[in-house]
Amino acid sequence: MAKSNSYARAHIPLLVTIALGMFLDGLDGTIVNVALPDISESFGMDSSMSSWIVTVYFLVLAGMVLIFGKLCDSGAIKKIITAGFLVFSLASLACGLSNDIVVLLAARAVQGVGASMLAASSVMLSVKFLPSHMTSFGLGVGLLGSSIGAAIGPALGGVLAETLSWHWVFFINVPVGIAAALIAHRAIPADTGFDRSAFDYRGSVLLFLSLVTGLYALESFPSHGVTTMTVVSLVLFVVLFTVFVVYERRLAVPVLNLRVFRSGRFVAVSVSFLVMNACYMGCLYLLPYYMRVELGFDTIMCGLFLLVAAVMTLMFCLKVGKIADVRGNRPFVIAGCFLMVVAMGLFSVMDASMPTWVLILGLALLGTMWGVAGGPVGGRLIDNVPADQRGSGSALLSFFIYFGSAMGTALFAGLFGFGSASAGQPIADLDPAVFMDGFGFAMMFGVAIAAVALVLSWVVNEGRSRA
Repeated sequence: MAKSNSYARAHIPLLVTIALGMFLDGLDGTIVNVALPDISESFGMDSSMSSWIVTVYFLVLAGMVLIFGKLCDSGAIKKIITAGFLVFSLASLACGLSNDIVVLLAARAVQGVGASMLAASSVMLSVKFLPSHMTSFGLGVGLLGSSIGAAIGPALGGVLAETLSWHWVFFINVPVGIAAALIAHRAIPADTGFDRSAFDYRGSVLLFLSLVTGLYALESFPSHGVTTMTVVSLVLFVVLFTVFVVYERRLAVPVLNLRVFRSGRFVAVSVSFLVMNACYMGCLYLLPYYMRVELGFDTIMCGLFLLVAAVMTLMFCLKVGKIADVRGNRPFVIAGCFLMVVAMGLFSVMDASMPTWVLILGLALLGTMWGVAGGPVGGRLIDNVPADQRGSGSALLSFFIYFGSAMGTALFAGLFGFGSASAGQPIADLDPAVFMDGFGFAMMFGVAIAAVALVLSWVVNEGRSRA
């Protein structure tokens, strides 16, 4: 027993570091979302422009996480995670000091660089340094850290934005990030054997540019229709992504190992995971506007309501991760996708005439979905990666989380603009009836893609890849 306790204690510093890295990500996601209506009103932005405050952050995260994942896998985990905390902190300070939307978006992009360093290294710690039977538990600890940050974020962001200003939702990250950098520096062993000679810089640039152009087209087409910029961005995406795929297939050590996508099981699990993240972040983007425009809530009240989803995730995530390690991930992923379909269905029919408990129920279902399925769906993705590609699998796990978040925010913003026919109009100035046309349209689309995720989760049986 003493040996077992000592063995468990040996992993505590790693688990704490994993939790801290994901905590800042969870905190920043929800603390910014609840302040978006205030930021949007401050700069007079429409839904298309305001969505980029979130999208650019997740876009850079998604585009860079594979790069930093590869660097971590090459032996630079300690350098990456320590620098990540510091970059994130300094960029947060720049965001808070911004008095121009261009400056804010640029600072958010740099903040995304820091966050991508944290995301890649935090997940890699679970896969590289924890024993295989603790993988889902380690991912669950990361989800717990993210959930605690997400739970604190809405209420804290609401209070800061309402009593001080929206700038303080960024300032709050600075002391936390600096303290976390000091802890990580002491907790993680020194890097050894780092080799940067084979790093795929060209592939990384091609991937990032294809993501930028693809997401712009995804957001712009529904809300603005066929414009010159939309067509150009779509063509550039197709060309860049095609070149990226051709180029990556020729490399021995690519930034993205495309061989893992030969497995139909892996593709199904990946698409399901991507959709779950897209629906979740799409909801978190639009719901604060719904509460402000349709229900007339102030920022503090919006934060308290969003707290419901985060608390429900927090209640379930760690316990479910332990059970899934023993009983398998599939039933929990199916249950989570079902809850997501129901939550999106509730949101699609909500309006001001309904009792408040309907909104609370929808938020509770959304949070429970992530608490029940978050760790298991990540573990399931890793399970379906060949054993010799688990490092690539962990980087892909982070990529799908953040690309799904960027995609969901851009997609739901575009669908909202199409459904409300409000392109170019500040959201704060929209008539509630017009707002609800866009909100309901976006959420109905969410129901459809959530149902796709449920079907894909159902058809893939439990089992680990043996390739």
